[in-house]
Amino acid sequence: MSKEELIGKLLTATPAELNRVAAVFAGETPTEPTDRKLYNIQQAARELNISRTSVWRLLKSGRLPFVELRPGSRRIPSAAITAFVKGGAK
Repeated sequence: MSKEELIGKLLTATPAELNRVAAVFAGETPTEPTDRKLYNIQQAARELNISRTSVWRLLKSGRLPFVELRPGSRRIPSAAITAFVKGGAK
């Protein structure tokens, strides 16, 4: 895409699109999740370097959110693991 085409798109962009462009230039992360990977209990334990029992405790206490695909089948989003590691989960 040429510079002229890019400028044309910027001039016709909606306010929401302009906000996303400004966020990229500011070095902010995108608001939409880019990694939608789901981990099972064993994979999450490996990623967090803890036991499967500890993962179950975190799920039960609500400190680690999960998605229930069907009754008894829980998956942990990669974003939840990242937030937990960064200290975002209480």
